[in-house]
Amino acid sequence: MKNNKFRGLKERLAMQPCPIGCESKCCKNCLMGPCRLMNKNDVGVCGANADVISARNIVRTVAAGAAAHTGHAEHMIDFLKTKFPDRYIERKAPKYLLKLWGQLGLMPRIKHEHFRDISEALHATTMGVNADYQDLLKMAVKLGIIDGYLGLYLATELEDKTYGKPKVRKGILDLGVIDEKKTNIAVHGHEPMLAEEIVKEAKKHKNVNVIGVCCTGASLLARHGVPLAANVILQEDVIATGLIEVMAIDSQCVMPSLVVLSECYHTHLITTNSLSKISGVVHMPVTDRKSAQLVAEKIIQMAIKNRDKRKKALNVDDRKVNAVIGFDERIADKLYEQLRRKEIKGTIAVIGCRNPRVTEDWISMYKKLSKDYAILTTGCMAFEFGRVGLLDGKRFFHVGSCVNNSRVAEIFRIVAKRLEKKMGDAPFLVSAPSPLAEKCVAIGFFFAALGVDVHFGYPMMIKSNSDVEHFLQNVLKKHFHSRIFLEENPERLYRALRNYKFD
Repeated sequence: MKNNKFRGLKERLAMQPCPIGCESKCCKNCLMGPCRLMNKNDVGVCGANADVISARNIVRTVAAGAAAHTGHAEHMIDFLKTKFPDRYIERKAPKYLLKLWGQLGLMPRIKHEHFRDISEALHATTMGVNADYQDLLKMAVKLGIIDGYLGLYLATELEDKTYGKPKVRKGILDLGVIDEKKTNIAVHGHEPMLAEEIVKEAKKHKNVNVIGVCCTGASLLARHGVPLAANVILQEDVIATGLIEVMAIDSQCVMPSLVVLSECYHTHLITTNSLSKISGVVHMPVTDRKSAQLVAEKIIQMAIKNRDKRKKALNVDDRKVNAVIGFDERIADKLYEQLRRKEIKGTIAVIGCRNPRVTEDWISMYKKLSKDYAILTTGCMAFEFGRVGLLDGKRFFHVGSCVNNSRVAEIFRIVAKRLEKKMGDAPFLVSAPSPLAEKCVAIGFFFAALGVDVHFGYPMMIKSNSDVEHFLQNVLKKHFHSRIFLEENPERLYRALRNYKFD
């Protein structure tokens, strides 16, 4: 590489995470800090103890995740020049949950005022405001509801109405989908507005190959069968093939390291979302359908012209795997019948990111569990299942991108209703073995609010033997029949789920 400033992901991982922060014993919410609580009875300068600090950190994380997903939906509304729907949560959520959330004071404000709930959460967690850890965690559950319905559900519904619902089909994934013989354009991020136009325009050019990265890619894979090259931790590898003429970025999970890496090759980086500008990168704003079409046309012409600058020495990767992808609502019927006949013990939704700090072999564990459970999977974890050939549409079901976790929630709702049960009494589990983004935590709190048990496989903010952990495992169970728990060891989780009691 001509640019010796670039350090790859593996090199950067040599910087170890802060052990105090991993246990959520660090607070930087005011300028008297950061405060690090190193001993059991330590408190911060303001007097906040470990439970308060941990709860504040959780709320801020869920608020950020909810802001990302509701922002995704809001960007779609702005792009389509449509109106925010009235009484959306009331139309989507089961009546028994609406009643419970109302009794507990968890129903979000209606219309655009849900953004005020996110703002109030940040206000409550500033220095000198809320120091009741249980009230704070209750706020996190409310933010989870907002994330689920005004983020995941709404964004998915808008995308389906605009671009069509995905159909079950065969797809291809991994780095081998990058074609050495063609002009390659990578689309990366989470919002589909530009990517959909690029796919449409690319059909006019037989030598242009569009490939997906991260959740924009997962969405295109599910909806159109566009090859998916990489998840979040392989985004650098895409450019490092030396075969990418243009990488077009929308928003979320984009590593700034791509800028320096692209200088080592001929790749042009293009940002398109007003929130996702990167210093030194060309910005082509996409605000409506007309601008999306014009930017797509420009990017394709730029890529065709840029191919002449491709270097001779290429890092060609031929790894390519077939997978069954796409979403079919009849999955719910199939799962109901399998549960009714006792062919499976339950359904596990494996969601979220792929964190490079998590090195445990979770995929093999889920493969063993698939003898007893059906596995639904989304986002970057779906890519991991696909890489090892497990996305078969029989026991492992690719359900889409991160916002498409609403499809998982809808499957759970339909199956529970057919079983004549509440979701909290049905054999469902959500597992996030490798969370990276704050959005993953918000999704977890959404499913907990629905009554579904939620597993995380990375320390984050759930401390051992704390009042916060007690709340997440016992207080949630009392009100919602759900719990949020941490298990970092795949084998221990496997043993626990072999005889897991869903109650």
